[in-house]
Amino acid sequence: MYSPKIDPGQVRKLYLLKASYAAMGINKPMTEMVGEALEEYIPGAARRILDCGGSVLMPDELEVKQ
Repeated sequence: MYSPKIDPGQVRKLYLLKASYAAMGINKPMTEMVGEALEEYIPGAARRILDCGGSVLMPDELEVKQ
């Protein structure tokens, strides 16, 4: 499985968000925040590829209609 390297600055920002949630009494792991971000990013990126005339592999898995 691919194991991406995350920029240390982005890790710090995630930590600050996690700490902000914790201050509100919400336990939200950083992995959950990353998952939420990717769920928003991936369909949008696929849509931008299609809008530029490109094609995406397995659009159903990317939750985008061609």
